[in-house]
Amino acid sequence: MSTEDEKSWSLKMVSPLEPGIVCVDIERMLNFYTEVLGLKFATDSEASPEMSTEFGTGPDGFRIIRLQTPYGERIKLVQPKKMSLQQSKVPAWVFARQGIAYLTFIVLDVNEVTTRLKKYNVQLMSKGPVEIRKGITAIFTCDPEGNFLEFVEYADLASYRPDLFKRANSIEGEGKTSKP
Repeated sequence: MSTEDEKSWSLKMVSPLEPGIVCVDIERMLNFYTEVLGLKFATDSEASPEMSTEFGTGPDGFRIIRLQTPYGERIKLVQPKKMSLQQSKVPAWVFARQGIAYLTFIVLDVNEVTTRLKKYNVQLMSKGPVEIRKGITAIFTCDPEGNFLEFVEYADLASYRPDLFKRANSIEGEGKTSKP
């Protein structure tokens, strides 16, 4: 492969990204993501010890529940079988955690989300939404197992993600209708 080919290569993804969350209590997490955040149940399956060992995820098998956002992304909740997990310590600050630190949900109305989170007594990282830059308002919280979640509202989503609007416009131009 030439250097030019290497520079132009990219993943050829065929579906939105699907983050996985390994859970201590999968039922509690399922309740939070479906009842509080309104994600929709997609699938619930189990993996055998043989497959999970071969796959490198653990020796005892696991249960995996897939939940879908209104935009089509899926979040996978995973609980290993027999393996005893300990709740990780949640740092006081979002950026005090190394690695994958948080999931971002881009939402229509961050104030509406904040009201819902407060209704369910979900602890927020700030008193309310914060305008982090002109036209961008966000808030952080945690799910029941301490995974940080960010909810962001963009006053001008098209300027932040023109790729989504370009794709939607090209689909509409072909006689199909689609919202970004």
